[in-house]
Amino acid sequence: MSLSTSNEGTVAMHWFRKGLRLHDNPALLHALSLANDTDGRQGLVYPVYVVDPNCYALIKCSVLRARFLLECIRDLDNSLRNRGSRLYVATGDPRKVLPKLWEQWGVTHMTHEADETGEPYAVERDAAIRDVAKE
Repeated sequence: MSLSTSNEGTVAMHWFRKGLRLHDNPALLHALSLANDTDGRQGLVYPVYVVDPNCYALIKCSVLRARFLLECIRDLDNSLRNRGSRLYVATGDPRKVLPKLWEQWGVTHMTHEADETGEPYAVERDAAIRDVAKE
């Protein structure tokens, strides 16, 4: 994953949500393929995790679950650093945080795994993010 400041190719963001792993992650692989465009230019991929205070999974989780999540995020960051990258962690409503990062980094594409929970908050959040991304 290239995280240089060059903006010659595609700038992709992969939004980690529940699949906090590098292996077996089709959405991350898609972000990497987008960054390697057909002209041979190396693009950028920004791996991002957003701590969403409105997420049901965080609001209702136990201390042990919260600690496990923190350990998973730390492990993911270490795995990325071992590959010459890092995990960018932001806090807030993804509907507000992600567009700011898109603008700051010049993001042209975003990937994430599908949310299969059907949780009303997640469905509404994802629809709102798709709408903002289309603008």
